[in-house]
Amino acid sequence: MARFDFKFQHILNVKKHKENLLQEGLSQLKRLFQQEESVLWEIEDKTKEYLLKLKELQAGVISIQEIMDYHNFLISLNKDIIAQKNKLENLSTEIDDAISKLVHASQERKIFEKLRERKWNEFWLEANKEEQEFMDEVASIGHERKKR
Repeated sequence: MARFDFKFQHILNVKKHKENLLQEGLSQLKRLFQQEESVLWEIEDKTKEYLLKLKELQAGVISIQEIMDYHNFLISLNKDIIAQKNKLENLSTEIDDAISKLVHASQERKIFEKLRERKWNEFWLEANKEEQEFMDEVASIGHERKKR
């Protein structure tokens, strides 16, 4: 029996490899997004903490310089929050792009896998047909020998 040889196997292997690389890249982007989201939460927590401290200090005697220092620090934290949210938006866009690329790569791989499966089925049917023809011929020869 002949050996099954899919002429696009190399392309299928490349498509699988590309899909794996895209999956790894997407995973890295998601991990980075989670890390950056944690940084945002930390900045927001710090902002809340310093707002509470400022309110507590304002209940007592506090100098204008201290109020200004807290106010400037809170402004700085708000800028950091805005910058962090922009980072998260950019990462979210990158994740969406990576997902689109991964879906496209997955579709391409599936096309070649279906083609491979179809070619395998054709090969299998042809091999069975050849085997059946061979068995019929053997039976025919055996039948002819018995007649003699």
